[in-house]
Amino acid sequence: MAVAVRQVDGVRLVHAEDPDLGYVIVEVVVEAGALLDPPGREGLASLAASTLLRGTRNRTHQQIMDDVNDLGAGLDTTAQKETIAIVGDVMPRYLADWGAVVADLLAHPAFPADEVERERALVLEDLRNLRDDDGELAGHFFNRFLYRGHPLGRPTDGSLASVARLKAADCRAFHRAHVRRGNLIVLAAGAIDAAGADALVRRLVADVPEGRTERARMTVPPRVEGRRVLIVDKPGRTQCQVALGHPSISWRDPDLFPLLVGNTAFGGSFTSRLVREIREERGWSYGAGTAITAGREMGTFSARFFPATRDTVPAISLTLDLMARAATDGLDDEEVAFAKDALANQFPFAIETVAKRAFERLVDEVYDRPPEFTEAYVERVRALDAQAVNAALSRWYRPREAAIVVVGTARDLRDDLAALPGVSSVDVVPYTTDELAP
Repeated sequence: MAVAVRQVDGVRLVHAEDPDLGYVIVEVVVEAGALLDPPGREGLASLAASTLLRGTRNRTHQQIMDDVNDLGAGLDTTAQKETIAIVGDVMPRYLADWGAVVADLLAHPAFPADEVERERALVLEDLRNLRDDDGELAGHFFNRFLYRGHPLGRPTDGSLASVARLKAADCRAFHRAHVRRGNLIVLAAGAIDAAGADALVRRLVADVPEGRTERARMTVPPRVEGRRVLIVDKPGRTQCQVALGHPSISWRDPDLFPLLVGNTAFGGSFTSRLVREIREERGWSYGAGTAITAGREMGTFSARFFPATRDTVPAISLTLDLMARAATDGLDDEEVAFAKDALANQFPFAIETVAKRAFERLVDEVYDRPPEFTEAYVERVRALDAQAVNAALSRWYRPREAAIVVVGTARDLRDDLAALPGVSSVDVVPYTTDELAP
């Protein structure tokens, strides 16, 4: 069952029919996420998304929840760097009633001051609770540190200081500026035919103004020679959380597929080189791995592991050395073949249902991914040889430019981290730090 993309009343519709599913999955995406938060108002897109459900001109928050629950349907909102979205599922016979609620949310949100304040208090509490999870802290500080001074370094949920500044009027202004037909993509998948999907879109956007605003555009940050270290100081730790990496590849770069294969062989599977060296050979960390997160203009390479404090600096040193060796000497034919098989055999599970295929097509639309990405994935992976994979690794593995974040006890780590070859700076911040200095 094919996935179709078409324009309906100025809105892009991603439609995939599957009568056997028995229900309809809907996602209404607004191409306006955290990257469009005004400076000093980080967390606005996320707060605006969550408070969409807090009431409209026609329904209170309780009425919205009661209406959706009475239909036996689902309804939620999400916020990311590039988008905010309303997502849900509903039985076909109740689709019109569910769509009426979502249409009200899109066109007539009230953002009541007391409800926004209630939601804002929850966000602030979540940000405080983040301090209790060392793994989450490492990821949180990694993006901030790696992209310090760049839009990607601004956290989607904001900081305690920025969220404290947000008001209901900010949410109204964000919604008014960005919820326009030209900014919308609607995914409709499941027990809904073409005519029904078109009618749903028209119902959802009947009162949404036309036009669009520009998507957030990012410049690729300049390459920085020298390893930078940030220690997030949390006294009394006997184990550390480590995140390290550097800017990486875009979805449309010709090196994308060879890099995905190479990274899978290096650190992207349970039997990869990094896992074998850190977990099996030395027992330094039960878990270890690397990831390539592609984006429209650029992406991120990252590695994560969580060794005991005494093993942290040796594990970081080994990881950087293994990266350098992979970039210089490459991987062997057996490693590449195994990674190709793993990716080619796993990918069908990512598109095994109509809804999953529709979601992949939605990703194409949001991130300007080549439309043949999904269809050609397995073929392109299978066609690669070790020479192409190693050439990509030589261009995209840059251990000398790594940003390294360690959540642990600074006094046990600082001197040894500073002594690592190629380290140009070591910064220390308390784990309660709200924002990094520019």
